[in-house]
Amino acid sequence: MPGLTRPHIQQLSSPISKKQRVSAKESSIFPYPAVPSECIDHHEDLMPDSIQIFREMIEIPKTNSSKWGDKEAAAARALLEPNVTNANQQLIRTHHPFLSYLHLVWMVQESNDKWIWVIAPDSVPKIAIGTHAGGLEIHVQPWGHMERTIVIWPKLQPDPLNAILNPRKFLSQDDLHLLQEMFPCALGVRVFISGFIVILFKSRSDIKDSWLHDGFADSFGCLRLRYDILQDEPIRTVIPRGAAITTRSDCIDGYAALGLKLRFPTGQEAITVPTHAFVTLRAMLPMPLLRMSDWYQKIKRKMARYLPIRRNSSVPAVGTARHRTVGTSPLGKNVFLVGESQQIGTISFTYDPVSLRPLRFPMGFNHDLSLITNDRGLPQMATPNHTPQVSGWGAYKDVSDGNPVFVTGFNVSTGNEIRRIGTGISKRAQQAIVEGSQYLWDKELLSQSVSILWRTQNDQDSLQGLSGTSLCLGLISDKTCLAVCFQNFESPLPSQASLNEDHRSTPTHEYTGIRIKGGFLLPPEVRECQILCDAPETPAGSATYPSRERATAGLRRSFSSHR
Repeated sequence: MPGLTRPHIQQLSSPISKKQRVSAKESSIFPYPAVPSECIDHHEDLMPDSIQIFREMIEIPKTNSSKWGDKEAAAARALLEPNVTNANQQLIRTHHPFLSYLHLVWMVQESNDKWIWVIAPDSVPKIAIGTHAGGLEIHVQPWGHMERTIVIWPKLQPDPLNAILNPRKFLSQDDLHLLQEMFPCALGVRVFISGFIVILFKSRSDIKDSWLHDGFADSFGCLRLRYDILQDEPIRTVIPRGAAITTRSDCIDGYAALGLKLRFPTGQEAITVPTHAFVTLRAMLPMPLLRMSDWYQKIKRKMARYLPIRRNSSVPAVGTARHRTVGTSPLGKNVFLVGESQQIGTISFTYDPVSLRPLRFPMGFNHDLSLITNDRGLPQMATPNHTPQVSGWGAYKDVSDGNPVFVTGFNVSTGNEIRRIGTGISKRAQQAIVEGSQYLWDKELLSQSVSILWRTQNDQDSLQGLSGTSLCLGLISDKTCLAVCFQNFESPLPSQASLNEDHRSTPTHEYTGIRIKGGFLLPPEVRECQILCDAPETPAGSATYPSRERATAGLRRSFSSHR
């Protein structure tokens, strides 16, 4: 790529052969990602001589008391309470709209004496679950396989750390080495602010084998351990011609959102896109299901050609790969706006391995980030109406410490007012809260990645097709905000495999669980770039959200903006 030199980026021509693969117990083979030192847990909280092993989770039951008036009056008062006290905690638990519909709610005190609400994902109904109640953060307790659910283990693994981990910080290289040695069959781990670590495996049989041969563990760094099956879903899908970006204006495959326009210190400008939207991914489905899925996608693509090009709505700028065979490398793919003849640019650089065969998402990806360039100049990127202008980069530490965050997309400015119809970010899905971090390692490519996990207020509203949108630090009503990372995947909590295979009862259709969103940490040189983002034509007002109007009676929404 002209003007950019990235010597440390691993661009493999093919995966490492099976003979070259090594056991996860030789964990030093996995390079530790570039994580700022101030964001890493350096075990400052050592374990005292006498300490309760786990954080105490205090279940807060509902109350039938009428001392706060009728339900409407009590709900109104619960919304106005700025702090949680012993006198009002049952009022907030019982009548606050974000907690009143939940079966199980706890209060948990963190090591810094900060209190948080903790909710069970299997008790979340089909309503918006907010980020705060009574001034306290609302976090989720992950649900996975626990002790005595599958197998009786022959041995136990003690907690190897003589320290209390801070789940608001990233695991250190030594912490990851210990986990990889304890669970050599694992694919990765998730750390939740609620005080849990989830060990991720490929299948239930791998969990069972780990318990039998390596031993069962119930804690790591005084955080509770759970076990689950990895189910990170790339956020891209197939849509008709009403979307925004493509590699050819007369064909539809998948799509993803454009990210930010950047200017590197060398003066080179580029627009970010998620790599996974422009390559073929290796599926983890059994062969019959894989063939059926492939057949269905082919039929859907062919039928989409007969749909008219719809104008008069807008979505954040979105891109699709349009080659008949997408290929295993994003490099060299041209990018256009759907319905426009003007080429945005060409993907000329990627921060992910280039392999001869498809990679399995998200295992084979370091950052899920590629760059579009154009020697003739790139179009301007603008913040959507009623949202803050992105003015710089936010610190990872600030988002994990509980500062307000939200998710937003960006528009391409063409000078024409065009209305396009498609799936977008609803106002309920804007506000977000960081839930923890995720760590994955790949034994084939000998790579390791770190991601931030967050939850949007309307968890059941999947943001399909908006991979590449940005997690921003700030309030939606602010004039400016700071970008933190891009959205790359989402994952149901718990995984569907755990629900299907665990002997516990499956939640009813009224309770859909929670979908966790995630984004890879960015390469350091990307965070050193200047962000080129125009201010919105209509700035954010106090306590406002991006405008939305219904396009049809279905799930499709119409967004208004200038393109």
